[in-house]
Amino acid sequence: IFPDTLAAASLDDIATSGYRPKKPKDVKIVDSSQGQIEVSWTPSKCASMYDVTYQQVTGGEAISKQVQALHENSILLVDGLVSCSEFEIRVSAVIGDEYSDEAVLSFTTAPEINAAQRL
Repeated sequence: IFPDTLAAASLDDIATSGYRPKKPKDVKIVDSSQGQIEVSWTPSKCASMYDVTYQQVTGGEAISKQVQALHENSILLVDGLVSCSEFEIRVSAVIGDEYSDEAVLSFTTAPEINAAQRL
């Protein structure tokens, strides 16, 4: 019907084109409970997944998790969290081998519930 109309590109076509996705927006902590942090973001167009890396600001091992873009735009972080410590979270959109710039967020974990009893 419309001879000059192009078909929409598939995710595979986009991934092999070298397209670099935009970084996720509005990265925020949506829930912070004892020993866990839930992080969410506004999705990036055409991203196939998100790479979420977090690390204690004063050092320590960086922990990386991947989230499939078709299913989620949030993640629950539990591994490696230390109470009363500052962490930095970096979220990148990914398509194929291309990563967006990182959206960065810092947060401080809560003290353990029974920390006062140990003093």
